[in-house]
Amino acid sequence: EWLTPGPLPTHSNSRREGSEALVAPALVVALGILLALALLRPPGWIVIGVVLLLFLPGRWWRWRTRRFRRGLRLLRRGEPEGAARELEAFLAGVRADPNFAQAQPYFNLGRTYPYEAAAHSNLGVVRLRRGDPGAALDSFRAALEVAPEWVQAWYGQAVALRLEGSLPASEAATRRALELRPTYLAARLLLALVLREQGKDGEVEAVLEPLAAEGKDPEALLVQLAGEWLE
Repeated sequence: EWLTPGPLPTHSNSRREGSEALVAPALVVALGILLALALLRPPGWIVIGVVLLLFLPGRWWRWRTRRFRRGLRLLRRGEPEGAARELEAFLAGVRADPNFAQAQPYFNLGRTYPYEAAAHSNLGVVRLRRGDPGAALDSFRAALEVAPEWVQAWYGQAVALRLEGSLPASEAATRRALELRPTYLAARLLLALVLREQGKDGEVEAVLEPLAAEGKDPEALLVQLAGEWLE
């Protein structure tokens, strides 16, 4: 797949910084409870019960994000309509809970992940598969409002802009994706296509040169990319 959920790129925004500020208190509380157990040495059943309680928030968070994960599974299985229903339901739940991002570290073992941005981005993928680049563009832009350095959203936006005929804007979005992740193969290929369509043949060779140096066939990859997303 050229557009699939991927690892979280390193980024910084106010929402993530605010949620990370809660990680330390949550870990301190957990460590305090474990230290108290070690000092007091209560009966074994109490120790087991308390340890199990420490894991309950993580289980609750997994339940809280179940529709997001279900949507990704359906998308990967090639069921975009079902994926759209799950992702839209998840986003509706996030909108109804203004403390979703801030509470995440308490219930997700101290970790943060931009679920909202990822959901918007994958909903954009669904809309591309439906042949609606305009709606897809709205989804990718919504993702970038939440996580400005979400690479998949920049690439998806570039795909949607090209399909709408906005080649300069598509080029700019693709360059941003490559800036964030220089090894992003699909973004490099898309940039070459967009440059070629704008008559910038002199720049295409430089963009594809790293692929040729790795022994890959850039032209064959370009044909594959065009057949997957861009026709």
